Amino acid sequence: MQVGRDMAAGTWRTSGPGSSNILDACYWSRNADASGDSIIANQIVQGPGVVTVSNGEFVEFSGGCTWTHS
Repeated sequence: MQVGRDMAAGTWRTSGPGSSNILDACYWSRNADASGDSIIANQIVQGPGVVTVSNGEFVEFSGGCTWTHS
């Protein structure tokens, strides 16, 4: 997703995945382009998580977390 086009810039939060199983962990990645090869920052989330994204970046969310803009 492109920030500023497909999603809002700013801070996104999650309370974490629905279980403590490592296989249920979530992942986010901030990227400089849509290829996913130019990672600015990334993290595996097993509990509450926060990521701040800027216009023009590309963001990937995966796993069982629900992310909300705040």
